[in-house]
Amino acid sequence: MDDITDILRELLDRYSNTPELDEEFDRMMREDEDFVKEYTVWCEENGYTVRDGYRDFINEIIESQDSYWDNYQEFGNNI
Repeated sequence: MDDITDILRELLDRYSNTPELDEEFDRMMREDEDFVKEYTVWCEENGYTVRDGYRDFINEIIESQDSYWDNYQEFGNNI
């Protein structure tokens, strides 16, 4: 189910962590039955709830990016 992972990453890249991200995800859930089915399986396989899975996944990505930059700066690398 890498497709859902890729889709969620693409949404984050396109909309950042903005209300538009949530709106686009909600639109996809309303309008695309195949997406809903694939997303449900993806949630089950990755230990997420269908209700909060995408938001939990997005938050994990953001936290890992923040952690990367914190570590980068900790070792004296300033941008």
